[in-house]
Amino acid sequence: MEKEKKKFTFKKALSIFLGLLFVVALVGGIGYLIKSNSAENEVFLTRKPTIQNLDDKVMATGKIEPREEIEIKPNIAGIIQTISVDEGDKVQAGQLIATIRIVPNITEVNNATMQVTNSQIQLANAKVNVANQQKQYEMQAKLYKQGVISKQEYITAEQQLQTTTQQQKLAVQSLNAAQKQLQIVRTGATPELQSMATTQIRAKAAGTVLEIPVKVGSQVIEANSFNAGTTICSIADLNALIFKGDIDEAQAGRLQQGMEMKVVIGALQNRSFPGKLTLIAPKGKEESGTIKFAVEGDVYNKSGDYIRAGFSANGEILLSSKKNALLLDESLIQYEKGNNKSFVEVKQPNGSFKKVYVKLGSSDGINVQILSGIDKNAEVKVWNPSDKDKEELKDKKK
Repeated sequence: MEKEKKKFTFKKALSIFLGLLFVVALVGGIGYLIKSNSAENEVFLTRKPTIQNLDDKVMATGKIEPREEIEIKPNIAGIIQTISVDEGDKVQAGQLIATIRIVPNITEVNNATMQVTNSQIQLANAKVNVANQQKQYEMQAKLYKQGVISKQEYITAEQQLQTTTQQQKLAVQSLNAAQKQLQIVRTGATPELQSMATTQIRAKAAGTVLEIPVKVGSQVIEANSFNAGTTICSIADLNALIFKGDIDEAQAGRLQQGMEMKVVIGALQNRSFPGKLTLIAPKGKEESGTIKFAVEGDVYNKSGDYIRAGFSANGEILLSSKKNALLLDESLIQYEKGNNKSFVEVKQPNGSFKKVYVKLGSSDGINVQILSGIDKNAEVKVWNPSDKDKEELKDKKK
């Protein structure tokens, strides 16, 4: 009796277990079907190719600079007394820029004064010697005529007179030099040197005053072999401008001097000016782990717009242009792992997506040319939607 009871209990438990297992399997199957149906019905954004022109161009970033910038420097040291121009003024060659007041160096003045005094003493001694030697010569000449002394003694007296006379001339020259040196340390120049060193600083060429880094009262030093000197102002012709920028090393080999360039200046509401590439640096420089090459180009301001030196600009160099090309957003292109073949997912009539291989052409960094694989009516899946695309997708589901 007890055995039959146990057997019945076991069968009942087994039936309950099998029943629960069936229910779990049934629920799982239903969930899988629901999930599969929802996956099939999941909505994806699509984009169609467009037909438009594709320009293959190189972009250089840089700024506008004057072709020639002249720095005005003094050739004497002193203190700025007056400044006659302002930044932005147009000046002509020879126009007065500033005046300098000489501040004598006390040590140099004392040394020059002592040199003048010493030269005066030497000149006075030389005059006394000449006077004495003149008397000696006259006496020797008289005795020679009388036959008292020999001709050799007469010649010796004559030579000594010439020597002392020459010494007097040298003393005069030394005194003149010492007096000029004293005048230089006091005033900065002598009348003979006014054309070489002057307290009036004038423009060396016509142009626009770009910068005046000094002010009245600033001390300046002259340009010499050991010092570049103080810049009083810089002048440039803003009608002769150039573009200076940098390009990546991958683009340097595609450029040649003489190529046409379009210079776009953002500060002028993205106005563009024609230009021509004039220089590609033969040596690159490393910036943030990448190699950059400097480029320069002429800027032609035919409209006479006022372009300020230092404006940021972009130099666009067109390499080729394709008319009516089939273009697709490059972010929609996918690549197979291993062979790196390019493909897109194209929407089919039943709503599913099919993998289609495409052949790519040129790219401008945003759009890529489709040479074969799809046509302009293909709806390509957006497989990596941006935040903007996600918002659009939400609106579409609503």
